[in-house]
Amino acid sequence: MLSSIVLASLNSARMKARDARRISDFKQIQLALALFYDSQERYPQSPGHLTWSGHWAYFSECLEKGTNCGFTVSNYTPAISKVPQDPSRKTSDQFADDATYYPGYPTGCSDGQSYRLATYLENNNTALQSDLDGSFYSNNNGCNDSNRGYCVGVGVCSGW
Repeated sequence: MLSSIVLASLNSARMKARDARRISDFKQIQLALALFYDSQERYPQSPGHLTWSGHWAYFSECLEKGTNCGFTVSNYTPAISKVPQDPSRKTSDQFADDATYYPGYPTGCSDGQSYRLATYLENNNTALQSDLDGSFYSNNNGCNDSNRGYCVGVGVCSGW
């Protein structure tokens, strides 16, 4: 019985730690997006992919290498050396369908003046009270606190 209690406490602590990492990752990515915007005068846009993992892989390549940004990037200095991945992700194949962060799609609207990023937290967290609510794709309610959808971004786009 004691081992069951210890395992339950340990699992709860792990879930809270993953949530803290997700929130921290998004702060780091927002900083990278601000640097990207300063150098390119627009935010990245996903060129499209069949899976959400693929959208995130292209988004990551854009911030790390200046490729797959949805537009031609010139004179690029990487905004971040390695874009963080969801801590529950089990594969290193960025395009494999697995736990992932979500770039809002369309990622930055056609003018590149907005973006939205989403993830799902495993626990209720006070960060949900100050994040963006609504959707991150085709009005899916993915950013609502009741779903523990944690979203950050700038501006709005049709469908969000």
